[in-house]
Amino acid sequence: MKLTDRSGQVLTADGWGESNQGTNWDAASKTETYNFRWGTIKIQFSQKSDALEINISEWNRPNSGVILAGVSVYPLALHFPTLPPGFVNASYPQGTSNTSAPSVTVADFGVGQVVDVVPDASKPLYSMLWPTGTGDAAYSVFISTTTPDSLPEFFPRHDRPVLPGQTDSFRIALRFAPHGVAMNTLAADAYSNWSRQYPATMKWTDRRVIGTAYLATSPTADQAAASVDGANPRHYLGAGMDLRTPEGKRLFQARILTKAGEIVRNLKKLDAQGVITWDIEGQQYPHNTSYVCAPDQIEKAAPEMESVIMDSSSRYVGKKLDDAYFSIIRDAGFRVGVCVRPQRFTLLPEGGAQQVQLSAKDAEADMLRKIRYAHDRWGATLFYLDSTVEQSGRPLDAAIFQRLSAAFPDSLLIPEQSTPRHYAYTAPFKSFLFHNETATDADIRNYYPNAFSCILVNDSNAERLLRSRAALVAAVAAGDILMAHADYWDTANISVVAMYDSAQRSRGRQDAKLLRSSVKHSVGGSGSPVPLVEPTLQAIKGSHHDIATAQ
Repeated sequence: MKLTDRSGQVLTADGWGESNQGTNWDAASKTETYNFRWGTIKIQFSQKSDALEINISEWNRPNSGVILAGVSVYPLALHFPTLPPGFVNASYPQGTSNTSAPSVTVADFGVGQVVDVVPDASKPLYSMLWPTGTGDAAYSVFISTTTPDSLPEFFPRHDRPVLPGQTDSFRIALRFAPHGVAMNTLAADAYSNWSRQYPATMKWTDRRVIGTAYLATSPTADQAAASVDGANPRHYLGAGMDLRTPEGKRLFQARILTKAGEIVRNLKKLDAQGVITWDIEGQQYPHNTSYVCAPDQIEKAAPEMESVIMDSSSRYVGKKLDDAYFSIIRDAGFRVGVCVRPQRFTLLPEGGAQQVQLSAKDAEADMLRKIRYAHDRWGATLFYLDSTVEQSGRPLDAAIFQRLSAAFPDSLLIPEQSTPRHYAYTAPFKSFLFHNETATDADIRNYYPNAFSCILVNDSNAERLLRSRAALVAAVAAGDILMAHADYWDTANISVVAMYDSAQRSRGRQDAKLLRSSVKHSVGGSGSPVPLVEPTLQAIKGSHHDIATAQ
């Protein structure tokens, strides 16, 4: 238990439930009651068909003088015949807090499965299968209203306090079923309650390719910032330019504008919706500061991109180079975007730089300022959000991205690190290149049917893409977006175009099958079809890629 005084100061007394004033078991109601100096905790068991419900209630006496900040309960243990798939390690807890995802934990033991479900999403609750420490496939059922000891850092932290004179109650259900029964059957109430508590607000119908563009290369990690080539300190577009001279500046400007035109041609070949430029500020410093991702600091971070175009024959003469770069792409009918970080890019007195970690509140304000700058100045509506973590490594709270998304409803936010709740407001990033991720987790669409991810396939070789082709085609058909090079024509781009073509045909067949099924099963009393054809056609027309129109 976690108790505090009325001011919130944690008390050490009564830390463990075994230190109580007596317990009693009521066999008729199957309820265990723990009595404490400050109140009671009751644990009641109820079997309903193939489910065991565990109902817990807490009561804090009116004159107790303390706040019950939270309690961890271990009501029973489950001994599996073998380690369930996906558990990986018998020493690792399985489960979550219902503040970041629906609390549905599946343990499949071969001949059957048990699902640990928290049906209610209105208040925070941890529900997990916690290792017993015996080294085998044995787990305690674990329910907690406070952050438990030894909780891995990337889990959210929260309490659920009960003030003097108040009560609180919560329940979980252990639902037993044969192997193969779908989760949307066993946990339908948890999924629907979750989506009502955290409704999806993002609406982004364009699921075409998003291009990626890199205008610079990062120096090696052992290269001191002071020794970086002063001729092209941000390493833009390779060698051969001395930006300290007027001739070098003209050549640099011409190359940037040429690169913008090349990006437009590649976007057309990809049938893309737009492009994200990862490094509009260049890459002066080694990883992990190489991507500045601070468009509002571009004048200080990369003054050459702020230079005024000198070529009198250019239609962009007199315009700043970065403005012209984005204009070329945007005027061709494509969206533009940049990389933004929730850290603060800071130049150091000795010549280096660092990304300073911020508090969650400051990180939100920092991203808001950077997004607004690129949105209002360059018309950016695609934002890759890099390193979206707290100092502990935990993903930043999804509520931050809910507010950012509401502030920029015409923009797509793509956070690098996320929880399932982030899908309500963003399109989380997945990397096929580095992590072999190929699709949005199917479970997420049980509560967010229109959820999708942005999957980076840059630089993946043809053989590897071929091995995962079926999975990637299925992902695109389901609404996921692939991200591919637009700064040059990567050989992988041919595979990306082919996969989108296959996904469109696959999706077209699915929509046609849906249409036939809708008409077949919508019959009136006379046996004639109910007139649902036109509404269904309209629904298909508005679906992924407007495929019905294309077909």
